[in-house]
Amino acid sequence: MARSRIQQIERTLGMATRFLDEVRTDLGRAALEGADIPPRLRSVHEKPGHATPEFRTVAIPVPDGMGGVPPEILSGTIARYAHTKKPDCLLLAMEAEMDADGQGSRQVLIAEARDRTGTRMYWMQPYSPAGSHVDWDEPLTGGWCDPGEAEMILDAAFSRAEARALRDDDAPRTTADEARRDARRQTPQQDREVPLAVAGRD
Repeated sequence: MARSRIQQIERTLGMATRFLDEVRTDLGRAALEGADIPPRLRSVHEKPGHATPEFRTVAIPVPDGMGGVPPEILSGTIARYAHTKKPDCLLLAMEAEMDADGQGSRQVLIAEARDRTGTRMYWMQPYSPAGSHVDWDEPLTGGWCDPGEAEMILDAAFSRAEARALRDDDAPRTTADEARRDARRQTPQQDREVPLAVAGRD
């Protein structure tokens, strides 16, 4: 039986929350060891007749000499992966640095969730290694939230036309949609990709 829109959102939110908990545990452990973790991507594949989906987790290596993977490269890499693997849902988590009100930078965990029906949500949470533990601040947006018109890294991995069809939504593509698509097209495909590596956890 097909899920309702609300049921699908709740399902994606549940998977995103469990994924985030795993990443926070691993990120906290790495921070205490003075190490970083590369961006982590989990793909979810729904199997007809099975209540439990199939999960696959991969790491996106940071190119040598770069402090992080630029968003356009992440987006292109993930879009290429999604084109091949055809996931029903993608979950992304990555470390970043943000300005702390003019008092230098601080570390923040950014996560995104996107599914084939058009569910879009993101999470931002600052953290600080503190001796034998990690101090986690409150999420900047109060928790998982809808990005609205803001572009997400995972957006390029799914067709908006497909999402509209799955939702039975005939809303036309907006001018903002077209502008974001044109901006992505201006970046050569070879500059949008880095190889993916299987992470230790599925």
